[in-house]
Amino acid sequence: MNKKVILMMGEYDQNGKLCSRILVEKTTLLVDRAPLHLLDDTLTYLGYDLRGAMAGAKFILNKKMKCPIIVNPYQNVCLFPSKSPQKHDCIWFNPEHIINTKAIGNKTAVALSNGHFMIVDTKLTTFNHKLQTANQLKRLTTERGNQANPILFYLEPPKKQQLLKEKSGKYNFDSLKEENKK
Repeated sequence: MNKKVILMMGEYDQNGKLCSRILVEKTTLLVDRAPLHLLDDTLTYLGYDLRGAMAGAKFILNKKMKCPIIVNPYQNVCLFPSKSPQKHDCIWFNPEHIINTKAIGNKTAVALSNGHFMIVDTKLTTFNHKLQTANQLKRLTTERGNQANPILFYLEPPKKQQLLKEKSGKYNFDSLKEENKK
C-alpha cells in the first residue's frame, strides 16, 4: 500500500471468494486476498502486523471501534473503514484522496482525487468524523515519530556498584540489599 492507493474494498470473485478491489489513481486491481488479510500481509511485509496497527491506533486515539490504521508508516499511509472491518462491504478510504464530501439524504457522496465520486451508505456527519479521526491519527503518529528525543518514561538509572569477591570466595551481593533499602 502506497500513497497512490485511494481506497480498498471487498469484492467476491466469480468463484464466490472474497478478494480485494483496490483503486489506485484511475486504475483498479482485484487482488486474490480478503481486505483484512491483504492489510495484514502489507504490514507484515514492512515488519508490523494488523493487530498491532489496530491496537496502536486504539491507544493513540483512545477509541475502541472502527479505528483508522497506519498501513505504511514509512510513507504515512492511513486507511479508515467505512463500517466494521469485519463486514465484506467495508470500504477502506485513504483520507489523502478525499477531496470533498456531501450529504445525499442519509448517505454521503465522496469526491475522490482521481475525479470520480461514490455514494457511501453512511451519514455525512459519521463519515466526516471518521475522516477527521484518520487525519488526527496521521498527525499524531507523525508528531510522535518526529520528536527529537521522545521521553515517555524516565527512571533514574541505578548507581553502579562493583561486586567484589571477598576473601571467603563469595561476592558481596549483600551490599546490594543495603543499597535497595535506600
